[in-house]
Amino acid sequence: MKIHVIDSTGQIQPLLLMAEADVTFYTDEIQALNAVEAQLPGLIMLNHALRGGETPSYIDLLISMNPATNVVVIGDDLPDDQVLACLLIGAKGYQNSRDLANYAGKIIKAIAAGEAWITRRMTARLLEAIRRQNNSLTNNFAGSGLYSESSISL
Repeated sequence: MKIHVIDSTGQIQPLLLMAEADVTFYTDEIQALNAVEAQLPGLIMLNHALRGGETPSYIDLLISMNPATNVVVIGDDLPDDQVLACLLIGAKGYQNSRDLANYAGKIIKAIAAGEAWITRRMTARLLEAIRRQNNSLTNNFAGSGLYSESSISL
C-alpha cells in the first residue's frame, strides 16, 4: 500500500520508518496535495497540527483529489469535536500521536482491510452525529411537504 505522510513537525516520520510499506513524507501541504492527485496513495496519515482547525477542509481537498484514498488524522489529545469534524468530512480514523509507535502497523493493516481506525466511544459519537443529520434532513423534507410518514415503506 502506498502511504503518504503529511507532517510539517517531523513527529510522524520516525515512527513509520520501519513500516513495511511504500511511505513518502511531505512537509509542504501543497506538494502533498499535488502528489495525492498524481500518485493515488491508499493511505494518508495527516498531522492535525499542520492545519489545526482547517484540517477538515484540507481532508476534503485531499479526498476530492483522490476519492479512493483513506485519511487517518494524527493528533495530540484532540478534543472529540475536532476528531468528529474530521470523520464527518471523510477521514477514516484518528490516532493520538503519543501511541502512534504502538499502533502504526495495526493502522496500516486495518485500513488496508477496509476498516476504520476509531475508538468505540468515537463510533458512538459518529453514529449520533449521523442520526442528528438524518433527523435534520427528515424534518426539512417534512416541512416542505416532500416527505410524509405514508411515503416510507419498510
